[in-house]
Amino acid sequence: MAVLSKEEKKALMNKWKASQNKKYILSKAKLQKLFRYLEAQLEIAPCDHTLHHTEQWLKDNLPQDKIETVIAEMEEMGGYCDCEVLLNCYETYDIG
Repeated sequence: MAVLSKEEKKALMNKWKASQNKKYILSKAKLQKLFRYLEAQLEIAPCDHTLHHTEQWLKDNLPQDKIETVIAEMEEMGGYCDCEVLLNCYETYDIG
C-alpha cells in the first residue's frame, strides 16, 4: 500500500467532510424503498450492467425533472449499473 502525502491526506479528509454535509435528492425513506426494489429485482435475475431497474423505479416514484440529477448523483458514487447502485451507493447514502 502506498503512503499518502500530507496533501493527499488533506484532500481525502476534505472530500470526506464534504460528503458528510451533503444533502441528497432522495430522502432516506425513498432510498430504502429503491434499495429493497433493486435487491428484489436482482434476486430474480442477475445485473445486466445497466441502470434498467434503477431508472424504472425512479420513473415510477419521482418527477421526471429529478431523474437525471439522481442518476448523476449515483454515478458520482460509482453507481453505473443496478448492482453498483446497491454496492457503491448504499454506504455513501448512509442508510444503515
